[in-house]
Amino acid sequence: MDKYAVFIKNLSKMEVYIQKELKEKTTRLVFLTLLLFIPDLSVKTIAILFLSASLLAYDIRHKNAELLYLLPFSRKELYLYNLIFLTILVVATSVINQAFMESGIYSKLIFILNSLTLLLSIFGITMLFSSFGRNGLGWAIFIAILDEILGGFGSSNIRAYNFNPYSLISFTHQGNAVLSFLASCALCFLSYLIFIRKGGEN
Repeated sequence: MDKYAVFIKNLSKMEVYIQKELKEKTTRLVFLTLLLFIPDLSVKTIAILFLSASLLAYDIRHKNAELLYLLPFSRKELYLYNLIFLTILVVATSVINQAFMESGIYSKLIFILNSLTLLLSIFGITMLFSSFGRNGLGWAIFIAILDEILGGFGSSNIRAYNFNPYSLISFTHQGNAVLSFLASCALCFLSYLIFIRKGGEN
């Protein structure tokens, strides 16, 4: 099977999965998606926390994920389908709300990058704890609060006497947009590896 055929097959499987999720969780997903249109990172953080816990993490917590594994979905596919779907939601809503903001293109791009950093970190944390049978939402909220506290100490200015290195990679403070994004990518990738290996996949 050539790469194009594989891509079309995976796209069709993802479409089936997303349609199932939308059908079962319409009200919740619509409400949280509307919150994403608000151009405020604090509001986005709350929306992403609950969105991340509303899809696969919700099914895992309520023992529905076992049924998904019986369908033609691997753990790898389920993780990626969730992440891709949420990424599309976050990027699309961020692009739309930034189109109405009177700021420069650089500020708009940074806002979108900040939103992606929040998503990758929060989704990664949620799925990481869900993989171990823990309450993904509860732990994600706890770590978000802890991250807010730890990142709030001192300054993100490297020349300041009270420079706080952690503030540069904090996903809530994002003292450095690039470093915090890279840290969130690493966290999400770690979560992905643990999730698929817990199911015996490579």
